[in-house]
Amino acid sequence: MTAQAEAARFGWLRPDVLSIAAGALIAAVAPLDRLDYVARGLTASALADAAPSAQVLLVTASPEALRDGLCERSLPGLLERGRARGALLIPPADAFCGGAAAGAASSAGHAASAAGHAASAASAAGAASAAGPAANASPVVRMPPALLRLSAGEVVGFFPPAAEERAPELGALGVSAAPWVIKKAPQSVPAVSLRDLADGQVPASALEGRVAVVAVGAGGVAPQAVATSALPPAKGVAAVLGGLLDGGRRAAAPAWVPALFVLLAGGLVRLVRRRYGILVATAALFLSVFALAMGQGALAARAEASLIALPSTLFGLAVAFTGVMILRGLVAQRSVDRAAELIQRAALFRMQGVHTLPDEEFWPRVARLAEQAHPADLVLVAELPAGSWHLRFWNDRQGGGESLVAELRRDVRRPPYSSEQGVPAIRLSRRFLAKQDMPAVVVPLIAFGEIEGYVFFCGPVAEQTFSREPERAEHVGRELALLLRRKRLARTAQGGAGEARGGGSPEDDLVEGARVALDDLQLFGSMLRSAPVGLLYADAFGDVRFVAPEFAKWLRARDVTVPAESASAALPPGSLTLGDVLGATSASDAAVSLSSVMASDDGIELSVSAPEPAVLSVRPLRRESDGSSWIAGYVAALIPVQQAAPASANVRPLAVRDAADPLCAFQLGDVVADAVASAARATGRAVRLEPIRGATHALGHRGELGQVLEAFLTDVAGRGLPGHGPVVSVREAAQGVQLSILDVGFGLGLPESALQRVLTAPGAAPAGLEPLGRLILAVEDSHGHAELKTNDGWGITLTVTLLRAHPRAFVPAHEGGKPAAQQNVIAIGRAGPK
Repeated sequence: MTAQAEAARFGWLRPDVLSIAAGALIAAVAPLDRLDYVARGLTASALADAAPSAQVLLVTASPEALRDGLCERSLPGLLERGRARGALLIPPADAFCGGAAAGAASSAGHAASAAGHAASAASAAGAASAAGPAANASPVVRMPPALLRLSAGEVVGFFPPAAEERAPELGALGVSAAPWVIKKAPQSVPAVSLRDLADGQVPASALEGRVAVVAVGAGGVAPQAVATSALPPAKGVAAVLGGLLDGGRRAAAPAWVPALFVLLAGGLVRLVRRRYGILVATAALFLSVFALAMGQGALAARAEASLIALPSTLFGLAVAFTGVMILRGLVAQRSVDRAAELIQRAALFRMQGVHTLPDEEFWPRVARLAEQAHPADLVLVAELPAGSWHLRFWNDRQGGGESLVAELRRDVRRPPYSSEQGVPAIRLSRRFLAKQDMPAVVVPLIAFGEIEGYVFFCGPVAEQTFSREPERAEHVGRELALLLRRKRLARTAQGGAGEARGGGSPEDDLVEGARVALDDLQLFGSMLRSAPVGLLYADAFGDVRFVAPEFAKWLRARDVTVPAESASAALPPGSLTLGDVLGATSASDAAVSLSSVMASDDGIELSVSAPEPAVLSVRPLRRESDGSSWIAGYVAALIPVQQAAPASANVRPLAVRDAADPLCAFQLGDVVADAVASAARATGRAVRLEPIRGATHALGHRGELGQVLEAFLTDVAGRGLPGHGPVVSVREAAQGVQLSILDVGFGLGLPESALQRVLTAPGAAPAGLEPLGRLILAVEDSHGHAELKTNDGWGITLTVTLLRAHPRAFVPAHEGGKPAAQQNVIAIGRAGPK
């Protein structure tokens, strides 16, 4: 139970679950940093705002105007008159526009020029340098190239500016650290020409509240093409700055967001994969990717920290999908392969899977079955293929029956397969086989009005049986027809299912094997229900799973609650235990317990008397693997005991001989020597054995004679006086092989007249003479006889005579056939195996 609990605790550690967790971890760590950076930039660029910007104005100056000093003369005044927030000079325009204004602002403590027109630029600059920057001066700041954050060649944001990069002035213009910005569309940023502003064609009020992004542009272009004439990266800076000032700042999403998405998407794919299959799971994956893209767009348009690491997230999702689809598929395939291997190994034990057998094995087995059911010298089975009238013959013993049949037409609509009227019927034919003198009983196999085949019982024995018992062939034909029909229908259904599936697969073989196992289980349940004796099966946990009706009836008579069985005679686990069954035998007997069954490989047998005398046999079913064995279940049988007729009180039954000790030839001298040695060791007295004369080959029950002789010698030697132990001798005499035991009277302390009673009734020997009685019974069972006689005052001698056995003479020979020894030497000994 502990192992099962541990397995249940760590049951979630499966390859598919671990792959989902690994994918979520990859999405959280985001190892694809470069790709994630590019993807965030593309996402921010794809969500560009097309609304006109009210924060930025793109001012372009032609190279000719810059060389004439137009920008340096007019820009400070335009910014002041237009009340602009400031100017951002994009290289290379900063080299022509920032000489006085930007340089003065840098040296005077980050101030800009406040001059209103070009004529007073020098005096305004001098005043600014003498008195300090004006409070309302608009800053003019150069754009450091290192400040720009580029992705795929486009400006997507700004790096954090360093101290030497005029952080205060950039902050005054609204330029702050922003990795990615939802920028304005390039066509939505207003753009004017510096020449038009200086000449008054565009009012200076267009700069009010805006940041002027000053860049170099082509001259002589139409007003509507001014924005597109600006040199890179001015257009991108203006678009990004406009988006930044309008609240388009964006940053990376928290690491748990993509991880959570991978967990949810991987769990969805895993659930769909288990319930609906691979195709639906793949569709769920694409749906998850589409939801990720749509969710990223909707989230990035509204939240600041919303840019997910898309490549890393997709990579994590791919890892999860691979684990769910491929790793689980590999595990399932390995399970299918192992199950298919087990099914193939168990094919020899299949009982009902007749349709799974090939024709070369199925039809000979049908012939063997017919031969067992109906006497015949030869049995042929004919197969009638679907849609054909031509028979195919099978025979088990001769490898095939085609050559045995003399009939060439083989049309089942004509004799001998049918009557003259074309009706299939059982009939006797004498010219059917190649042997014209051999009759054949033709039996059509008809099931539900359809001919499934034919069986032919050939020979005089079959003819005599058919004339004496014609109904026997009819019964056999009906059962064989049903068997063939079952095979044909199952093959047809299997073929149709295979075409619908587009061919076989290991999964199909697994399903077929499971179906055959289910059939065998149902057959096993039917066997239990129909068993004439009580049968019971319990699993390794001691839960009774199958119980026969006779056993259930006995349990109910013992007040044991037995639940109702299912259609397959199976009981649910825990409804009845083997301990309950053992407890019904004797509740007070401590030996009757499950532990006693576990400790015995051969099981236990218990005698029960009520309601009828029976023997309850309980045995464990053991499995062995890797040098260890364990109990895989238990089987019990309730065997009724037939009561013998009560014997009279004055009749004593004889003992039943053990079948393991048959009558055989043996050397009596060896048996006597072993018995003498054992008696001497047991009593500590001297038991004398005279030299054995002859081969002493005797006939008898060796095991029984050895046991009773050892017991008798031990009893005699233990009772005798010191120095008067028995003397034993073995020799061959004319009557047979004789065993003599001298001084019997000294050991038993009785006269010969008292011992003669034992010879007359050895089975009812007086008290103290039981060993002698058992010895005499054993001798008589071995077809020998015993006698007692007095030796003129020298004690009583017991003489046992057994039949002499004549061993065979075995002469080993060379390969040429000559004896190995000389011709006048014959080796006497026990014959070798033939």
